[in-house]
Amino acid sequence: MNLHERVLSVLGCKYMDDVLIDAPLDISPDMIASLKITEVVHGTESDGYSDGESESEDRYRFPKEMGMFTTIQSPNDFKLDNILSRIQKKQDHFKAKIDKKKKAEREWFDNKHYQNGGTNGVKK
Repeated sequence: MNLHERVLSVLGCKYMDDVLIDAPLDISPDMIASLKITEVVHGTESDGYSDGESESEDRYRFPKEMGMFTTIQSPNDFKLDNILSRIQKKQDHFKAKIDKKKKAEREWFDNKHYQNGGTNGVKK
């Protein structure tokens, strides 16, 4: 998925209000004020950026001091391989669904066109 597809996928989540593209790792008070951030949430699953608790503590220092930081338990299947697998399954499902609709639309159009005599009685 490219950046735009990922952003659209995240925005499609009913719990998401907005997405900040190319967000900095550190959340500063200026960033909180200018973007009107009301809550900062972090899952328990590692994101691969922090080397340990100290870096995570520094990164979220201001949101924690302001009382707007929340940690949530990440689901057990919240691993990159599992997420990619779910996306691939959905992609295959929707591709099959779209192909089926295209075929039905084509058949409908061909039948309608043939009945109206638009192709001199010849089906495409």
